[in-house]
Amino acid sequence: MPYCPKCGQEVPEDAVYCPKCGTRIEVGKREYREKREKEEKEEKWEKEEKHEPSDISGAIVGGLVLIWLGITFYLAETGYIKWSSWVAYFLLGLGAILIIQALIKYFTSPYKSSAYGIAIGGLVVASIGFVMMVGITAWWPLIFIVLGIIVIISSITSRKRSPKVR
Repeated sequence: MPYCPKCGQEVPEDAVYCPKCGTRIEVGKREYREKREKEEKEEKWEKEEKHEPSDISGAIVGGLVLIWLGITFYLAETGYIKWSSWVAYFLLGLGAILIIQALIKYFTSPYKSSAYGIAIGGLVVASIGFVMMVGITAWWPLIFIVLGIIVIISSITSRKRSPKVR
C-alpha cells in the first residue's frame, strides 16, 4: 500500500485523496492503467484516422518480377531465347515493370514526385537490356554518365530556386 506524500499515512492503492489529511495522491495503479489504456486507444485511433491507404504496388512489382524471371528462364530452357541473351531480356522486362509501377504511382498517389525516381530507374534498366540485345557495346555507357551529370546538375539548380524554410 502507498503512503501519503504529505503526512505519511498509509492509503489504499486505488485512493485518490489521503483519508487523513485530504492531500491528492498519485492515481492508483488501476486508475492509472485505465487512463493509460484510454490514451493509447486515442493515439491509435488518431494514427488510423491519418493513415492513408496502403501502397501495394511494391508487392505487385515483386510478384511481377518473379513471374518475369520464371518466364525468361522458361524461354531460355526451351530454346526460344539463348542463354547468352537471357540477361538482356530479363533487364528489358524488369525496366518495363518498373515503368509500369511508376505510372501506377503517378496516377494513384498524391505525391507525384515519388514516381519520377522509379521511372528513371526503369528507363535505365530497360535501356541496359535493350543495348545488350542490340549489341551496342562501345558508346552507350557514356549516355548514362551524361544522364547522371544532368540529374545532379538539375537537382542542385532546383534546390537553389526553391525558398528556404526556417
